[in-house]
Amino acid sequence: MTSDSGAGVKLPGHLILEVTRKCNFHCPFCYCVWHEFPELARRDLSTREWMRILDFVLANGADDLLFTGGEALMRRDIRELIVYARRRAPKCRLAIFTNGARMNEDFLRFFRRHKVFISTSLPGLSTYPAMTGSRRSFKRILAMIARANELKWPVSVSLTATSANRHEFADLFCAAAIAGAASIQAGAAMLAGQARLHPEITISRAEWENLKQRIRELPDLKVGYNFCDEMLCECREHRPEDLAAFGRPDRQPCGAGERFGVIGPSGYFRNCMHTVNNRIHWRDLAAAQLL
Repeated sequence: MTSDSGAGVKLPGHLILEVTRKCNFHCPFCYCVWHEFPELARRDLSTREWMRILDFVLANGADDLLFTGGEALMRRDIRELIVYARRRAPKCRLAIFTNGARMNEDFLRFFRRHKVFISTSLPGLSTYPAMTGSRRSFKRILAMIARANELKWPVSVSLTATSANRHEFADLFCAAAIAGAASIQAGAAMLAGQARLHPEITISRAEWENLKQRIRELPDLKVGYNFCDEMLCECREHRPEDLAAFGRPDRQPCGAGERFGVIGPSGYFRNCMHTVNNRIHWRDLAAAQLL
């Protein structure tokens, strides 16, 4: 569902900027909703268009920007966009989420210099090729985390439990911690994006609780961590059988639209990463702010 007017839409302070639909991985658990709704990512916006978006959001209260994709580092102008954002808002919190395949020493030093916090994912060890649809190795990710640690620049790591990697999920946690992750967020594959198209990749609520307990029982690895228990987005309608299998007993309203918002590859603002309801193009949103 689209919205014809941005009237009454308040721009959140924390914005996720999906700067490209392109990705060099093919993760079967990817939650990007344009796998379900391709119209959200028909084309990538130009450098100038993204600069205009940065002008708009920074002038309207945004103070926490996350650059992601797709794979954000596949944009040739990603450094230019980050430098532009930093110059426009010296005190704004900037972060980037990357799968790490294109990370190198130069990128690490660039992000540290411009105070851009790094987040990455570690989707598998022996299952890494299957979980990324690539021939790459998990060792590159661990080396990147370790090098960032040497440079004293934090890298947060996201772990996603699936039916394929659940047997090594505790090992994933240990590997990330030992490599020097600044923090770890662990969650189960959500029923959205690719996982909605391929639900066999998901695990049950009971299996997820079991994995959480295994991590709690690990020796203290001196790393902060948290669990994301959301397996269904409350912003979306779901079938009764999906609610029974994946719903939280203590269902809570999604904080999307209040705590954060998303601008996708084609420039549509939406309240949540996992839904397309009430999307509106950023230009219409900007016009409404002027009324």
